[in-house]
Amino acid sequence: MRFREQPEELSPLGPPARRHLHTLLAMDLESPLGPRFPLQVAFDYHTGDPVAVHLTFPVPGDTPVTWAVSRELLLAGLSAPSGTGDVHVRPARGGLVELHLHSAAGSAILLTETDALHAALLCTAQLVPFGAEFSEDRLNRGLELLLRSPAGEG
Repeated sequence: MRFREQPEELSPLGPPARRHLHTLLAMDLESPLGPRFPLQVAFDYHTGDPVAVHLTFPVPGDTPVTWAVSRELLLAGLSAPSGTGDVHVRPARGGLVELHLHSAAGSAILLTETDALHAALLCTAQLVPFGAEFSEDRLNRGLELLLRSPAGEG
């Protein structure tokens, strides 16, 4: 996995803390005509949005499309069919996982290696452990930011 360096947050308890993970995942877009189209999908995770992974799909000749997908959903989909609504994830044959995306504009089925997605999710857990997304400290910082925002002013 490759990581894009981001400005680091200084921690009073030790070395600087990484705040962003960026890597590329090889995915195949399934076509109703049969062939699969290989894609390099950007996998981004920010500690400021600890619940979601942002997947950016290249669109030839157009602006890339980004989907925010729950980390928990991706993790659950590695071992069992998961998801409701616009995003579904499930294991597939051959060590692959299927990602089904649905929108008003259409739908897509993407395949990626289970091990690669699992490794990327483990890297996100090094930044924010699963289950710690809503720690008291995070909630207090979020409330503080919300109350300081112009929308929060009365």
